[in-house]
Amino acid sequence: MAIYHLSVSNVSRASGSKATATLSYISGRRVHDERRGETYDYGRKERVLRVGTLLPEGAPAEYADPAVLFNAVELHETGRTARPAKKIVVALPREFTPRQRVQALEEYIRENLNADGYAATYAIHDDGRGNNPHAHILVANRQIDPATGGWARLKQRMEYVLDERGERVPLIDPETGRQKTDKRGRRQWKRTSVSLNPLDRKVKLKALRESWANTCNARLDETARIDHRSLEDQGSDLEPTIHEGYAARAIERAGGVSERCQTNREIRRSNSLLTAVRAELGRIFDRLGELFAAKIGRLRRRQARPEPAEPNWRYFEGDARRQLEADKADHTAAIRGKLMDARADVGNREEWWRSHGTEEHEAAKQIIDVARAASREARDANIFKRGRLLRNAEQVAGEQSERLRGAVPWLEDADIPADWDQANRFRMRTTKAIYDHDMQPRTRLVAELERRLEQAERAESERPSPEQVKALALRMAEQRAQAENPTQDTKRPAPSGDEPLDLSEPEDWGEASPFESRQAPRTKADLLNEIRQRTDRLTGQREAEQRQIDPWSAQPPQRRGHGR
Repeated sequence: MAIYHLSVSNVSRASGSKATATLSYISGRRVHDERRGETYDYGRKERVLRVGTLLPEGAPAEYADPAVLFNAVELHETGRTARPAKKIVVALPREFTPRQRVQALEEYIRENLNADGYAATYAIHDDGRGNNPHAHILVANRQIDPATGGWARLKQRMEYVLDERGERVPLIDPETGRQKTDKRGRRQWKRTSVSLNPLDRKVKLKALRESWANTCNARLDETARIDHRSLEDQGSDLEPTIHEGYAARAIERAGGVSERCQTNREIRRSNSLLTAVRAELGRIFDRLGELFAAKIGRLRRRQARPEPAEPNWRYFEGDARRQLEADKADHTAAIRGKLMDARADVGNREEWWRSHGTEEHEAAKQIIDVARAASREARDANIFKRGRLLRNAEQVAGEQSERLRGAVPWLEDADIPADWDQANRFRMRTTKAIYDHDMQPRTRLVAELERRLEQAERAESERPSPEQVKALALRMAEQRAQAENPTQDTKRPAPSGDEPLDLSEPEDWGEASPFESRQAPRTKADLLNEIRQRTDRLTGQREAEQRQIDPWSAQPPQRRGHGR
């Protein structure tokens, strides 16, 4: 996959580097430095695939030889801190053929360097095995004047330093705190050196980075495009890799583990995991968007259909609440009656036990008494007969135990002891076990009814919920509507579960309805009856006024009761 890399650095005489030595390194050729009288030969020709020199308009023809070109620029730059050249290193996409590499590189140099008057030599490298294709571009750091063919005169100039208001900044004497003046008394101002070399400006460097990306993308497929922007400028939170370098890759080829290469492997692993998680989240969000759009479509289609008019259930709200409270009271009374019957059944059964018992109890007593008689006989015998009678008591106890298991199969402990005292205690335990087994269904029913009664009483003390009141009032309203107009179908369709949510503000169902606070009919029929009664009263009053009845001429009312 194609990657983006472009770095720019200076060949600075102050740091000990020289343009001729750099040329020997990138070209793999012997280069003689005429200024210092030294010859450089760094070898490693096997990694150099191609070397070429491109000149701007008006440059001398002899500069086509890179050794002549960079010796000329070295001789022209005389300062101890001069920077005769710049180095540009770019990564070549692996998708490029050898011909495409040369075309992209030369097009980039012509459009971005030769067009501004710079001469440059490029060298295409790899690691000797066809991996890590890249190119070194050595640029003479002084422009060539197309009119004269010589080097441009100025690379920098001095300018005044301006403040935020655009005014010159005075040069202050630290001893006096006043502005400095020269021998003629003229005031001094701060000045700074401004480079006239475009290659020293950030705007030009950003343009170089963007242009290399555009040059490569013009020859790459859409799936292999590169981006000159940093991950931060792209708005990505992926972690950038670090530069590995030739030494780190050499360690890896030798079978070792380079720390820088290992760091990059970890970064790529975490970035790939983050990319996979983002892709999965993208698919999830896309699916949620589809489901949401389908849901909105269903809601819109449902809202487009006219909804059936809801019956006016407010007239039945009070009846519904009273009906719910009455149903709760009836339910509590029914459970209370069942509990009283269950407790009476427990008392009757206990009375029955005290007087009669059960068949299982009587059979168990008879079986145990036979074993008790044998053990009592062994207890009361003298010392000469006691051994034989004890053995007889054990045999009888075993036989009676078998009979007891057949008579009471659910009894857990059915082994009758051969000792008299133990047999008496066993008889008492067996009687209690039979009693508990017989009474258990009745006592369990009493406990269950007590629990249900407690729940019913707690529910009865609570007010019916607004939802319950409304549901019952709606049913009452529908029944009344059906009774008044049997031909009208007031049944509402069954909910499908996809109904839109009601997001309007709910009413305060906790307060009493206004229909309950005033003395008004609770139902429509009562309202009609009262209207008729009022009409009759008004009609009677009008008739009485028309007749002008004299109260003194009316017959006195007949008194009821004892006459004189």
